[in-house]
Amino acid sequence: MEKKVNINRPDISSEEILKRKNFDSLLKQYTSIHKPFYKNPWFLSGAGIVAVAAITTIVLKLNNTNTPTTQSVKQETTAIDSVAIANFYKNEEAKPCINPPLTDINIPVTIYKVIAEKGAILNFKTGSKIIIPKNSFADKGGKLLKGEVELHYREFHDPVDFFLSGIPMTYDSAGMRYHFESAGMMEMLAYQDGKPVNISPGKLIDIELASNYTGSEYNLYKLDTLANNWSCLGKDKTVEDKPDSKVTATTTAKQLEQTIEYKTVETKKEEVQKEKNKKIAVLPKLIAEPEKPEQAKKDKYTFNLDIDAKEYPELAIYKGVLFEVGNENKSFNSSMYDVTWDEAIIKEGPEKGRNYLLTLKKTSKKYDLVVYPVFEGKNYETAMKEYQEKYSKYTAALDKRKTEEKKIEEVYQAQLAQLKKQEQELELKWKEQQENQFRQMSAQEKVHRMFAINGFGVYNCDNPLAYPTGVSCTAGLNNEKDIKLMCYDVFLVDKEKNALFSYTKNPVVKFSFNPESKNLLWTVENGILYWLKPEQFGEIENSEGVSNLRMNKVEQKFKNADEMKDFFNF
Repeated sequence: MEKKVNINRPDISSEEILKRKNFDSLLKQYTSIHKPFYKNPWFLSGAGIVAVAAITTIVLKLNNTNTPTTQSVKQETTAIDSVAIANFYKNEEAKPCINPPLTDINIPVTIYKVIAEKGAILNFKTGSKIIIPKNSFADKGGKLLKGEVELHYREFHDPVDFFLSGIPMTYDSAGMRYHFESAGMMEMLAYQDGKPVNISPGKLIDIELASNYTGSEYNLYKLDTLANNWSCLGKDKTVEDKPDSKVTATTTAKQLEQTIEYKTVETKKEEVQKEKNKKIAVLPKLIAEPEKPEQAKKDKYTFNLDIDAKEYPELAIYKGVLFEVGNENKSFNSSMYDVTWDEAIIKEGPEKGRNYLLTLKKTSKKYDLVVYPVFEGKNYETAMKEYQEKYSKYTAALDKRKTEEKKIEEVYQAQLAQLKKQEQELELKWKEQQENQFRQMSAQEKVHRMFAINGFGVYNCDNPLAYPTGVSCTAGLNNEKDIKLMCYDVFLVDKEKNALFSYTKNPVVKFSFNPESKNLLWTVENGILYWLKPEQFGEIENSEGVSNLRMNKVEQKFKNADEMKDFFNF
């Protein structure tokens, strides 16, 4: 078995890696809108869209003899070191079969002292039982051992356990890759004087593994750490404890009641969210922020429009507006001053609301110039006065809007906090109930999965599952600064399944999940745990493109598995 490699996942090429750029910052394409300059926000508000054409005479003016210059902008890009990434992946793939992702936390072992000649019956804290016949230990040559032997035992029952252990939960069969949905997994090793020991030839150690899963669809598997593969050993046997029927009925009723309460809380959360959106939607819409008029520069070329007031009365009142030639106009020449143009068309320019595209035509001649509206002298003072009046109205409206939105948000957050408190109380109640069910053998659906082993190692009662289906995408994982995470293993937790689905490399090709389930995503970079929250899965689109997922850094330092389970509500 290869080390946790996602099937159907081709290796990423160096070219693809180098293309891993964040293009969110690129300017959006715009559609050229024919809109006259005189209907800019600091001229008129609420104006329609009209094209301006056929101005009778164009008079050009240079305020200064200095020639305008264009400044160049140097852009720098940093390429991803594809060699370093390839080496990183190569080192990850060379790691051992059992590879805990976090160095400072793991599932601890319980150590039992067993006298080899006597054997023992050991009870584990979960209710599991280990039955060791006498003379069950031997050295690597098969010679029976005497005296004290240390037995190291631990169990794994949920995705947090599977994750922290670093034990692979994938299974290859008939050329297909599956993931285990576990009914319980255990690891047992034995030592004498610090050296590993074996089970004596012909001896078997009986395991009664406590489990919350009663189904018969599970098989027994043993992990071969040298071959990196699981061996199917057949079926285990299950013995179900028979709880009192009255207790069972009471427990079921309580669970049903809690489920209804939980759904009610979820419904209320949706309702308060909709109410918040509704209140914001009915607030008065903000007027557009007015553009601040610019004063004409002495070292720039400008156009002054000589307008026939009778023919163009709507333009005559803006006779004081000049149009300054931008530095980006490479084709501009001062000889244009000597031409009386037959036609001029002004429409919105590349920078919407800030500049305009002036087209000059005369017979076969045609020039397109990017120009900027400017004022000088008293015209500038008048334009500034009008701008300040409009800006004051705009800021007053903006402040009022922010105040109203803040009030709505405060009410929403208070309602949400109350509902989250109810949700936490329900989850705490569920957790206490589940712990009691797990630790007390009389709890409902508690079983012993029974099997015998003739060698130490990792054993798993599992049902192979295919990868989840539903929403599918190529997921690129970034940190909180939108920088690509240097990670290898990526784990999906579907809380409807007792499984840990693994994918490899970043970006993860053909990542998929069930949108009807509550999902989590885990990965590790340099010993730091990152996760994708359940609510973030709703933002992933079902597409062939790359969904750049901003992972959340886990700031809390877990001391043990229980703290991690509390954090992720297991």
